[in-house]
Amino acid sequence: MRMNLSFHKLFFCRGLYISPIGITILGELMGLVFKEVYDITILISENMPIYPGDMPFSRQKISKIVTGQPYNLSAFRFGAHIGTHLDAPTHFFDYGKSLDQYPAERFFLQTSVVSVLESERIEPQDLSELNIRRGEAVLFRTENSRRSLLRRDLFLDDFVYMSNEAAELCVQIGVSLVGIDYLSIEKYGEKSAPVHSTLLANDVLILEGIDLIDVPDGRFTLICLPLKIEDSEGAPARAILVR
Repeated sequence: MRMNLSFHKLFFCRGLYISPIGITILGELMGLVFKEVYDITILISENMPIYPGDMPFSRQKISKIVTGQPYNLSAFRFGAHIGTHLDAPTHFFDYGKSLDQYPAERFFLQTSVVSVLESERIEPQDLSELNIRRGEAVLFRTENSRRSLLRRDLFLDDFVYMSNEAAELCVQIGVSLVGIDYLSIEKYGEKSAPVHSTLLANDVLILEGIDLIDVPDGRFTLICLPLKIEDSEGAPARAILVR
């Protein structure tokens, strides 16, 4: 495995440790040599779809230059699962990890983007022919993207979701993260949340609310860094695909 030694030295001198895989990926990122970059994060605003029961976004302008203050200063209020966000095991299990307990390298992953169109849910056969290695991520581009659900102002409950059988197969394969192009991977109204439970109980992170409208199928590097908040079961993330 090729390592960027100068990058390794930089982090070693600062008293930090990053695995060789993380060093390799991050070292390449510092060169910024990408032919394709896709920002798959949706804009957080007051005009965005919100999952029922979640807290919507609001902003309080504490200081404004236009009113004679020396600077602009805002305070934000929103739920942990707003927009493009990650779910951690503690979302459904008190004994599970929170997002701040994961090393940064967990959020840099080799990833497959897969289209599942003309279907109301993601099934095991949608993964059967994929060459996904243990520890990688898979992102599903579904009818949610074709219908531009994330670019609408209001929440719609007839979105494509993942079946529990597909979630179980993701666990068997050893997937590290599963992503979907709407605000939940679970069927709307499913109170027992079997998909969340299956994935999170096996330390498979869930990335929800990703905008894949303009992203082709294929292999990418996923960068999805959540806000580092103590004991957070979920947090907004800036998610980017590069190759």
